[in-house]
Amino acid sequence: MLVDRSARVWAMRPDDLVSAQALQLRADRRESPERAVISGEWLEGSDFARIVDGVAIVPVYGPLMRTMSWWSWSYEEIGRDIALAEADSRVHTITLDIDSPGGLVAGCGDLAAAIASCSKPIHAFVGGSAASAAYWIASSCQSITLGSGAIVGSIGTVIEYVDLEPYFEKLGARIIRVVAEQSPNKRLDPESDEGKAEMQALVDASGAEFVAGVAAGRGVTDADVLANFGQGMIFEGNEAIRRGMADGRGTLDATVAGLAGRDPSFHAAPAAAAQEKPMDWASITLATLRENRADLVTELLATASSDAISAAVTAERDRILGIDDVAVAGHDDLVSKAKADGKTTPEQLALQILKAEKAAGGREIEAREKAEEETKVPPAPPRTETSSSAGDSIEDKAKAAWEKDGALRSEFGGDFAAYLAFEKANASGHARIKRSA
Repeated sequence: MLVDRSARVWAMRPDDLVSAQALQLRADRRESPERAVISGEWLEGSDFARIVDGVAIVPVYGPLMRTMSWWSWSYEEIGRDIALAEADSRVHTITLDIDSPGGLVAGCGDLAAAIASCSKPIHAFVGGSAASAAYWIASSCQSITLGSGAIVGSIGTVIEYVDLEPYFEKLGARIIRVVAEQSPNKRLDPESDEGKAEMQALVDASGAEFVAGVAAGRGVTDADVLANFGQGMIFEGNEAIRRGMADGRGTLDATVAGLAGRDPSFHAAPAAAAQEKPMDWASITLATLRENRADLVTELLATASSDAISAAVTAERDRILGIDDVAVAGHDDLVSKAKADGKTTPEQLALQILKAEKAAGGREIEAREKAEEETKVPPAPPRTETSSSAGDSIEDKAKAAWEKDGALRSEFGGDFAAYLAFEKANASGHARIKRSA
């Protein structure tokens, strides 16, 4: 960082060549509006941004100022182009084409926040350098791709100034300074302990803000940035990727092709730790999770749906097997109905079958009793004597029958007395004769 004599704080590496090139690009654009920094359709309302296959390419070149200028790029201008691309229906993705040594601290954090909150994905391509403030901006994107020879880093703060007062004094100039009594610290001597403490506090506060911004953008902790991101050093592609400061290497054309879907081998996903926003898990809501990690919500819902289907299939299979276990022959209607309704449990079916069995058992007993009753032989009615004559007596009739029927004699073994006793019992109703059908 540099602090000029107006006390403006910079997050920028000295890079005269990049600065000069950016100034020339802007000058060429002013002199020849038809000339474009990059090819593609114009993003309406922008001076430099173009659209290629639905990807808006927003240049970030040279020293970066807070507000728009004819001579340099600004956070205000970059933010405007991002807003235009976000509102343009032709655009589905935004790429920042970065080649910048950095710029003013003022306004840089605001642009980083705008990038992080954009409704369309924003990726960074570093074609030359993304140093200091430029890297702060790049780290706020969803991914960082490095071109050949690209460098990133320079995270940290430094104050450099040139004290020209001794030179002017040698020339005979008198520097007169009057400080109000109410503001004794307004012109501290930078060589005094108080002056050094003032500059150190300023540079430390700016540095802490810088580190926190990069950490938030890359989804890591402040300690990770301090330990792995060089503490002010810059790194080329492979080393930057190894340290987690970038996500891959490629060209601008390949990056645009990948984001446009023309190159399936291109992976614009950020590093594993990048773009993770801190969340208050104790009070998180589904809406908050959707806003910050829509991909995670989609995956969770898909997993939950798959698990629910699998669990439902398993439960239904177990239910059917349980029904088969308790099924009893003769109750096919109950079993079929239970399987078809999708809700009757094996236990419920078993109870239904038991009730049906009890009901059927009662009816069976009734049916058997009825059948037995129907098969009973009623007792023979007692014989009544119709005549009192000796010829009509039981003894006479029995004797006549005995003498006449040889089969009868054979049946009673020739014992007439036994036969006579039977006839008397039959006549009195104490004997029953069961005749075969």
